[in-house]
Amino acid sequence: MNTKVQYDKMTKRIFFYTFGCKVNQVEIDNLKEEALNSGYTVSEDLKHTDIVVINSCTVTDKADKKFHSLIRKIKKNQPDVTIVTTGCLPEIENNLEDSDIIVPNKHKEDLFQYIGNEGSGENAKNTIIKNKGTAGSAGKTRAFIKIQDGCDSYCSYCIIPFARGNLKSRDPKSIKAEFEEKLKEGYREVVLVGIHIGNYGKDAHVSFSELVEELVQLQGDFRIRLSSIEVTEIDDKLINLFEKYPRKICRHLHIPIQSATDKILYLMNRKYTVSEFSQTIKKIRSRLQDVNIGTDVIVGFPSETKEDFDNTVYNLYHMNFGYIHVFPYSERKGTKAAGMKDVVPPKIRKERAKFLRDVSEDLKFSYSKKYFGKKVRVLVESDGKGLTDSYLTVNLLNYAEKNTFVHAHIIGINIDGSLMGKVIDDQ
Repeated sequence: MNTKVQYDKMTKRIFFYTFGCKVNQVEIDNLKEEALNSGYTVSEDLKHTDIVVINSCTVTDKADKKFHSLIRKIKKNQPDVTIVTTGCLPEIENNLEDSDIIVPNKHKEDLFQYIGNEGSGENAKNTIIKNKGTAGSAGKTRAFIKIQDGCDSYCSYCIIPFARGNLKSRDPKSIKAEFEEKLKEGYREVVLVGIHIGNYGKDAHVSFSELVEELVQLQGDFRIRLSSIEVTEIDDKLINLFEKYPRKICRHLHIPIQSATDKILYLMNRKYTVSEFSQTIKKIRSRLQDVNIGTDVIVGFPSETKEDFDNTVYNLYHMNFGYIHVFPYSERKGTKAAGMKDVVPPKIRKERAKFLRDVSEDLKFSYSKKYFGKKVRVLVESDGKGLTDSYLTVNLLNYAEKNTFVHAHIIGINIDGSLMGKVIDDQ
């Protein structure tokens, strides 16, 4: 544990900065709440702060570079500011000399002890962070609840199991209590997030589907959205819940495929074939015909030939995803893939990523066109905009009150796949 200074916390302002996934964002929101409860002032201006807390990400080399660039900028422009680094990067990289205080992920709960007391580490707990409040979420209509941390899949390209550790599920009672609190605070959509949400409960003898079933039966006009979930973890019970509670579970699934060729999937240490993945997608669509299914794809993985890439594109088109999040392969030291041969040149990775992003735009527009002329239920999130349960943005042409559900008649589709709609009621 690296620490340097001690503070009079009542006079100190803290600016929070986060990189990476929704889990990191949830953790930062929780740390803001904890800072306020501990007597600090949360600053919204990087230029007027005493302490900067950075929740780092190390999923790609690009994320590492962004972190180090931010540190250098802060040190150059504000040399007296104290920098506190936490998150995934300290678990992987030792060269963090520009950080004044380094708090590994497993001690993130005790971050303010280290800031205020020069962090002996004696009281650190190896537990996941507790979600306590909504600091940093003011003005938002969606709340995020972290249900688990860690991953034990060890895909050959992924550094996250080394940074986050093995699976750690939250107690279902604490999740339910937080969920009910979010509803009392007025949130109309709650997103369940984690590093590997489909694995929730395997360390506590409860399933993810059972958790969702308990939450969806709570009283109130709300909807649940699931973050990324693996195809092998979508069971019949979960699909049944989508069917049984169409207004309470968003018709949106983000299911990462990572590659659509069996050769690359094997090298990635993924747990399915293209055919198995495709069959599950077909089963989901046969029962949830209006569902929007998005995916993640890594391009330029070692040994990926042009033929492999072309096959991936072909298969992605035929699986008819609603959108694709595209990532050029990034070597992460310590992973199995980092030592693989037949490395794809960065230039080709970049070219393939650009091509596949164009494919994603095409698929998104094709999916959105299905809504032309239809009535959709929209959660109004800001002036003139809202979100469908299928994760499409609707530009509303007439007034609707924020944080309410309304019905809109879709009268146009924009080139980016967003919809144009006229509000026809507020039920």
